[in-house]
Amino acid sequence: MCGRFTQQYTWKELVDLYNLTNPHILNLRPNWNVAPTQDVGVVVPEDGGRIFKNMRWGLVPMWAKDLKIGNQAINARLESAAAKPMFRGAWKHRRCLIPASGYYEWREVTVSDQKKPAKMPFYVTRQDGVPLTFAGLWERWGPDNLLTCTILKTDATNGIKGLHTRMPVMLAKDGFEPWLSGTDPAVDPGIDAAVKIVPVSPKMNKPSYNEPDCIEPLAI
Repeated sequence: MCGRFTQQYTWKELVDLYNLTNPHILNLRPNWNVAPTQDVGVVVPEDGGRIFKNMRWGLVPMWAKDLKIGNQAINARLESAAAKPMFRGAWKHRRCLIPASGYYEWREVTVSDQKKPAKMPFYVTRQDGVPLTFAGLWERWGPDNLLTCTILKTDATNGIKGLHTRMPVMLAKDGFEPWLSGTDPAVDPGIDAAVKIVPVSPKMNKPSYNEPDCIEPLAI
């Protein structure tokens, strides 16, 4: 699953990558440790263009009685999302792009000064610094139309499955519009060559820790 990721990019980077049409957003603050239930930046088709707006991470369907259901819906399985009551409405009508500077995944590694393998966080990001783009779904919920979203996940590619068997559905730029327009998403065929995977500090295990050193490579 994708349980943490980062969003630290400039407004110009977003406009250039997604052809955004909404006015300049000031104070676009970086987040080095995005955790479930936090607000995340999301790109949605709207008014004939693409709009960047904030949504709560963890999809809450319109029929839900309680906001807490979203805590269990930060990810949606690509193989079943179109048919599941939780996601099928959004699959048909409310698709989005979720920019991410990178995402975290955990794997057991042997540490020299410890007897048992330790679960180490790793950071997956693009080598060229361009944001990754996750295929996502979104919903409105409650009398105040709270916006919530989820990240689609799929089987990991060859270059990532050594870290984890699953990964976010990461789209190439030419896959943005097909996904938003109703086509099944296709994982970027060049993603293995594009990404780098590095171990990072266990400091980021704490959701409240949000500092630049979350993504600094760590020697193990």
